[in-house]
Amino acid sequence: MKKLLFISAIAIFGFSKINAQENVIKINPIGLAFGAAQFSYERAVNDNSAAELSLAYTSLNANFSSGEEAKVTGFGAEGKYKFYFSSTYNAPRGWYAAPVINYSSISGESNSDDGTVSIFGAGAIGGYQWIFGGGQTGFALDLNLGVQYINASTSGDIESLTIDGILPRLGVSIGYAW
Repeated sequence: MKKLLFISAIAIFGFSKINAQENVIKINPIGLAFGAAQFSYERAVNDNSAAELSLAYTSLNANFSSGEEAKVTGFGAEGKYKFYFSSTYNAPRGWYAAPVINYSSISGESNSDDGTVSIFGAGAIGGYQWIFGGGQTGFALDLNLGVQYINASTSGDIESLTIDGILPRLGVSIGYAW
């Protein structure tokens, strides 16, 4: 009987680590205010690192000073590999640094013109992710800041857009961890 209780206790404590907060789903609340929805999924790979994949969709209606209306839509994807530095917490919480790579394609069309902008970006960020809640689930808040190289190319009637350089980057995400 004691052996059974001992094995049960080891199994419960062993699996509690497996079921700890290793997954986080997040949205970018600032992007939602501007017509862009970005959804992210982060998964702890080990105690000190996590991988994150984000997908984004943009849909805007724009009015030009000439009175012409335009519809803008786009899709994007982004990948991060986060290295967590905390000796107190396991990934995915605490201070981290991450390389970032992303790609977006945005199309716009009006009554007389249409075109596409393709954007490639790569950079590095540093940030902190909080997970509030003491149980197996919790609320997540992720804040980060960094720099990234951006290169944009255009096709169609869009000719005046030129982006090729290093730009600052700010990220805010809220979500749910389990």
